[in-house]
Amino acid sequence: MSRALHPCPVYKLLLVILLFVFQSSVHAGELLKSYVNEQDDHYVLHLDMRIAAKFDQVYEVLMDFSKMGEVNDSIKSSELIESNGKTHKLRFLTEGCIWFFCREVRQMVTVTELGQGYILSETNPQESDLRYGKTLWQIINEGENTRVKYNADFVPDFWVPPVFGPAIFQDRMLEEGKKTLDGIERLSSPTYNQQQ
Repeated sequence: MSRALHPCPVYKLLLVILLFVFQSSVHAGELLKSYVNEQDDHYVLHLDMRIAAKFDQVYEVLMDFSKMGEVNDSIKSSELIESNGKTHKLRFLTEGCIWFFCREVRQMVTVTELGQGYILSETNPQESDLRYGKTLWQIINEGENTRVKYNADFVPDFWVPPVFGPAIFQDRMLEEGKKTLDGIERLSSPTYNQQQ
């Protein structure tokens, strides 16, 4: 069932994650490449970033579902439903805003650790506000730094107004993706870990 735009679109960045409101400064990390596009109702996002933290720290942050709200404060709640080896079922709620219009977005996702630094997240559309959602993380060990490649493909289950709607949605996806990577770097840093 299609949902009316209330009137804020849905984005994800997690994802696991899912995506929301980026602060333009990106700590010590380096955004190497970014791309977002819309075709046939699919919104596709690609981010490539080098994070100033070690591989194990970055991977641990990505797999700590209890800290999703610290990675990106647009994630209002997250709940691990079950884990079976390297497969995890997760429910989370995000809120995104454009100007003064806001919308809450439900997602039920299955996160699978594929090995060699790959993490796949797939959305269950029957229990989510997306008709389709898939993200693939690639975490690459570069010694003192970690390369993070993030690819996402989403089809929202709501009406996106024509003309400016798709462009606004793409901008928000990009901002939220960058914000999520910024949060991963912050939580992965030795300074953050020493404060805990």
